Amino acid sequence: MTLLPVARTRDTAFSYACNGCGQCCQGKTIAVSPYEAARIAEVLGLSTTDVYSRYLDPETRSIKTEGGACAFFGASGCSVHAGRPIACRLYPLAWFGVGTPREAFGELSPHPQTHGEYGADGTVADYLRDQGTAPYESAIERYAQVLWRLQQALDDEGGTHPGDPPHMTDVDAAVRADCDARGVPVPDDVEARVDLHLAILHRWLDAAAAPASGDA
Repeated sequence: MTLLPVARTRDTAFSYACNGCGQCCQGKTIAVSPYEAARIAEVLGLSTTDVYSRYLDPETRSIKTEGGACAFFGASGCSVHAGRPIACRLYPLAWFGVGTPREAFGELSPHPQTHGEYGADGTVADYLRDQGTAPYESAIERYAQVLWRLQQALDDEGGTHPGDPPHMTDVDAAVRADCDARGVPVPDDVEARVDLHLAILHRWLDAAAAPASGDA
């Protein structure tokens, strides 16, 4: 699999129909973000703590593979399709310059045995909408703000040290600890838990006197 010499914008003509051959689920390294882990956990009926321990490599946070295939791929296809990561939703597109004016979309070369159907019946934006990427795109931006603030806090040797940080990647662990400390129930909705996780992280960064995202 290689990156083809093409560059698209959201307005470029593009369409792709997946026919479930599963070739895209073979031989890939798919890193998983905190939001993606939460969505996968929701589909499986597990906590994000369980997803990290059972299905993700502890060093790379990428999905484990079995015989070269994604751990979530089986005889019936993807077992977490409703909560699949954004890389899977984008396929066969590649996304560059995320959240910048230089955003562009490349395309991966098709597997020689693919059953996918390529065309120009819509646009890249249509494809992203149909694949449900919007909440994933939003999560990328929101967690990037946390990472930016965290880097500023780490770079400030004279900054405030508010104690150990909350779980940075394990949404359910961080939310459970926070809710237990405040004596309130853990939200049932996955989006609400992610919102709370981000609020917990920003609260800790505020205590660390980290500048707000975008501040000089």
